[in-house]
Amino acid sequence: MQSQRVGEIQQALAQAGYYRGEPNGRWDDRTRDAMRHYQQANGFGTTGLPDAKSLMKLGLGPHPLPDDLVSSSAASASLGAAPRAGAEPEPAPQ
Repeated sequence: MQSQRVGEIQQALAQAGYYRGEPNGRWDDRTRDAMRHYQQANGFGTTGLPDAKSLMKLGLGPHPLPDDLVSSSAASASLGAAPRAGAEPEPAPQ
């Protein structure tokens, strides 16, 4: 990833209150942790990597995050961590 793009992501994370410090253009531990916290707070998978949903929500995607994903993400965040992709549902008690 180009350092200019990383700097843009760091700046957006800082504006959202998740990145502390001066953007340096490196995908370092501070940036990864900020992205993880941002993803968790928004109900996204917490990879620490700049995925499409996170970038769109930060306003850095090719288009904004669709409203249906914004509302479903907010609902997931209020219920706790979102389920992992591919996770098996728990069986109903019998």
